[in-house]
Amino acid sequence: MAYSITKARKTRPRKAVTTAGLITFDQYYDLVEEGVKADLLDGRILRDSPAIPRHTHVVSRFSHLIASYAEKFDLGEVFGATGTVRFSKYQGPEPDVFFIRKSRLHIMGEKYFNGPPELCVEVISKSSRKIDRGRKFVLYAEHGVKEYWIIDPLRDTVEFYENQNGEWLEIKPDERGRLHSKVLPGFWFNPKWLARTLLPPASEMMQEILGK
Repeated sequence: MAYSITKARKTRPRKAVTTAGLITFDQYYDLVEEGVKADLLDGRILRDSPAIPRHTHVVSRFSHLIASYAEKFDLGEVFGATGTVRFSKYQGPEPDVFFIRKSRLHIMGEKYFNGPPELCVEVISKSSRKIDRGRKFVLYAEHGVKEYWIIDPLRDTVEFYENQNGEWLEIKPDERGRLHSKVLPGFWFNPKWLARTLLPPASEMMQEILGK
């Protein structure tokens, strides 16, 4: 099916700041307890507020769906929650869900992932909206994430973005309203699924994607 890509807002470079008092990635590991979800952004630790049930449900469904698809076609592995991605000395975000293709699984270290995933998924909450659409939007593009999905269960919206030369281009839905991934060939998501109180089971969504 044909679908379009339109230009999104540009990722604006962040102004240079002094490094005095900033937390490095190595220090971050000494300061944050294992299993606690927290991002290291610009040398500062940002901890998440407790997630509401719908947020947890959406993260779980997307993780399961993407993992099932990746496993079926032997594309790579899916991670999330408290998995930390090291971008640089002062940047270590923890995407809600992320995918790494099979040929790049060597970036998975003992404690963290050393390099950008192919796909990052952020599920917006009231406390994360500004960061997910702001600083992370810029960082993911700058550091080579190939695709970024922004899921907003508070507004029942889904956005797919493709990275082209460090700038996000929004992937528009096809004539049936479905959003197609470039990183996961053949994969698509119907935003109407998100409008339900609970997303359909991953197995049910998979059957539709596969045309069964």
